[in-house]
Amino acid sequence: MKILHFIIGKGNKQRSNGVNQVISGICKYSIKHGIEVRVIGYASNAKQQGEVEYQDGFKVSVFSYLNKKLIKKLIEDMKWCDCIHMHGIYNLHNIVVSMLARYMKIQYIITLHNGFAPNLSNLKKKVFDFFIQKKHIEKASAVHVITLEESTEILKILKPKKIILAHNGIDLEDFPVNENGINTKTNKRLKIGYLGRISKEKNLVNVVKSINELSESGLEIDFHVAGPKTNYLKEVLSLNSSIKYVGPLYGVDKINFIKTLDLFIHPSKADVFSISAIEVLALGTPLLITRTAKASYFYNSNSFFMCEPSIFGIKKGILQAIKERENWHSMSKKGKELVKTTLNWDVISKQLIQGYRETL
Repeated sequence: MKILHFIIGKGNKQRSNGVNQVISGICKYSIKHGIEVRVIGYASNAKQQGEVEYQDGFKVSVFSYLNKKLIKKLIEDMKWCDCIHMHGIYNLHNIVVSMLARYMKIQYIITLHNGFAPNLSNLKKKVFDFFIQKKHIEKASAVHVITLEESTEILKILKPKKIILAHNGIDLEDFPVNENGINTKTNKRLKIGYLGRISKEKNLVNVVKSINELSESGLEIDFHVAGPKTNYLKEVLSLNSSIKYVGPLYGVDKINFIKTLDLFIHPSKADVFSISAIEVLALGTPLLITRTAKASYFYNSNSFFMCEPSIFGIKKGILQAIKERENWHSMSKKGKELVKTTLNWDVISKQLIQGYRETL
């Protein structure tokens, strides 16, 4: 089977953008399981048209704008492939590629990357959906969703021909699951951390307000935030002068940061089960994640705490985690098992390959 991926970016997993990490995992492990893969990327910082970026186990031909060279490359690779896999929505480049695919009678699949989450919608997006995007997606051979909750959201808007479910995951070569590597240390002050994109839907303002209220009641809490600087970060930091911003972290620095925490929080209002949360489970650090981060179908694994995204809900979640501190060790072991059996790219790529086969 031959799959052409068209992506926004270069598929570099050492980025805060989870989409690049998804693409990296899917491509690397699809190849390991016998799929032939080609990748074309759109990135405004490409130094020359068609330059080749070598990633972990695959390469990406990168273009910075829509031009004759890109169209020529697309036509060449479409003639080669059995199917085109596109990533993300609200992107005119994907619309152009899908039109070309339909003209050449090539099937295409779209990974939505949670783009239809209700909290991410606005008037411009709704207009774009109605006039352009809905047709583009409904003509796809299949859509790929990352969680069951995401499928419910899209069925309110779209009538896809087929839905493929394959979750987020991590690369066990980068995060080997060590059953003995459990975080059993505790800091004198409760050390809570977040790592990822710092944007409004990540809901960090409510985390800080929750911590402020808990601190007023006598709890000693330090909150550390890791990720690239944004305008939203200024709002977060303005709420509490003692918040520690540590900047973007990758590789060993990211791993060490997660391991120093008592509790990692993923407080998103609109997300899929994030890769950073899965990395936390693999490393054995206790995890608190909001229900709206679409974690509910994994809750029966008893490997993390779950809460609502409101100030009240996050406070309750932190207090529950403190109250059940004696269970952290067993929860961490179950979290590692969940990653080892389910939330890794080796397993997930097989699910996606099966989806390709059923679609084609």
